[in-house]
Amino acid sequence: MKRRALAFGALLLLSACGSTPVYGPGVLVLPGTGKSFDQFRSDEHDCCGYAQSQLTDQEEDSAGPLQQRYDRAFLQCMYAKGHKIPVSRSYSDSTGPAQSAGVTARPPPPPPPPPGQPPTEAPTDHRAK
Repeated sequence: MKRRALAFGALLLLSACGSTPVYGPGVLVLPGTGKSFDQFRSDEHDCCGYAQSQLTDQEEDSAGPLQQRYDRAFLQCMYAKGHKIPVSRSYSDSTGPAQSAGVTARPPPPPPPPPGQPPTEAPTDHRAK
């Protein structure tokens, strides 16, 4: 009886080594505004399936390692369904100022005017005519 259980366990272990790996999200996603937790879980399930289906080529390629490709597809799907993708405050892209959770940082205010009173008349134009 004990040998049979050991043989069955070994068979299960060997069969697991030959199967396709199943990836899971390695990123944080939060429920979108107005989304219930049940809706979030349903969307998460759908997006996990979508991300898994994007890994048709089981080798790493120019799109990056499989986990990164999975995470990218998962994030895109969850964002498209209206859920929140947290980003760090230090995130910025090469096209603009730093962003925090999708909000563009404000530029600094302009400097104050120089001290003193402005001239009462505009200066004379001394350019040649």
